[in-house]
Amino acid sequence: MYKTEQDFFGVYQDVLRGYVQYKRALGFDVGWRSIYQLLELNRFLDSYQNDSVVLTEDMVNAFVHRKENVSTKYLNMSECVVRQFGLFLRNQGYSNIFIYPENHVRVTTDFVPYIFSIEQICKIFEVTDHLKSRPQVPHYPLFFQVLLRLLYCTGLRINEALGLKVENVDFRNNLLIVLNGKENVSRLVPFNDDLREWLLRYQSEALSADGTYFFESPRKGKRARGAVNKIFQEVILPSAGIDRKPDNTGPRIHDLRHTFACHALDKMVRSGMDPFCALPYLSTYLGHKGIESTEKYLRLTADHFSNIIDAGHYIYEESVGESDD
Repeated sequence: MYKTEQDFFGVYQDVLRGYVQYKRALGFDVGWRSIYQLLELNRFLDSYQNDSVVLTEDMVNAFVHRKENVSTKYLNMSECVVRQFGLFLRNQGYSNIFIYPENHVRVTTDFVPYIFSIEQICKIFEVTDHLKSRPQVPHYPLFFQVLLRLLYCTGLRINEALGLKVENVDFRNNLLIVLNGKENVSRLVPFNDDLREWLLRYQSEALSADGTYFFESPRKGKRARGAVNKIFQEVILPSAGIDRKPDNTGPRIHDLRHTFACHALDKMVRSGMDPFCALPYLSTYLGHKGIESTEKYLRLTADHFSNIIDAGHYIYEESVGESDD
C-alpha cells in the first residue's frame, strides 16, 4: 500500500507535510517514491527524540552516511533530500538548521540509452495495432496505439504525456501545452497531422465526458506510469521481438524519447542543417534547461547513424572528442 504525507509522524510531521505542499505548489510531482524518501528521513530524525524542529550538522551528516557500501547515486539522493529539506526549514524561519553543501558528491554514469531503429519502431506500432481488448481496461489497444505514437513523434516524457489535461491538447493549432515539466520547464510542443488524426480518434472514442486528463485512468485521475511501462516491457516489446539488455537496463518506455531525439537530429543533419544550429532547436523542443543536456545526442546519433559523421565531422570532434578519448 502506497504511503502519503499523512503517514508522517512525530515532531517533524507538520513541517514535512508543509514541505510536500510547498513542492507541489511549485509544480513538482511529489509521488510515492519521494514520500518514501521523506518517510525514511522522518524516521531517522525522530530517533533523536527532539522536542522541537532542529537539523544540526551532526544529524545531517549522520543521515547522509547512515548506510555503508551504498552507490554514489544513493549517497547523492540522500544529500539532495536533506539539503532541500534544510533549505525549506531555513526559509520557514527555523534557526537551528544546518544546510548540507551543494554538489558534495557528483554522480557519474556510463549508462547509454537504448535507441530503437526505424524498423523496431514500426514493429512496435504494428504490435499495438493488434493488441487484444481487455474488458477490464476500456480502450486498451487504442490507448497504447496513441500513447506510443505520441511519445515517439513528440519526444515527450512519459509523465508529461500522462499528465496532459484535456485543455492541454490544442487541435486548432496542433500544439501540446506541457506545463511544469521536469525542472519546472513549461513549453509548447507542435505535432503533425498524422498524429493529430490519432489524437482526434482517441478524443472521439475514448475521452471521458467529465475527465480531467486526456489519457484518463479507468478509475479516473492520472494513469500510473509504472503500469504503462509494465505493459510496454512485458507485452509489447516481446511481441515486437525486441529483447531486454543483458543487464536488464532497457529498453524502457523513456527510450522512445531518446530515439525521437536521435532520429530528429539525424533528419535535421541530413537536410543540411549544421548540428550546432540544430541542437538549440532540439533542446527547446525537448524542454531542456540548457543545451548541455542535449549534446549527448550528438554522440548517440553518431553511434547509430555513422554515415552522417562526414557531413560535420568537426562538430563531433569539438563537442564529444575523438573516438579514442
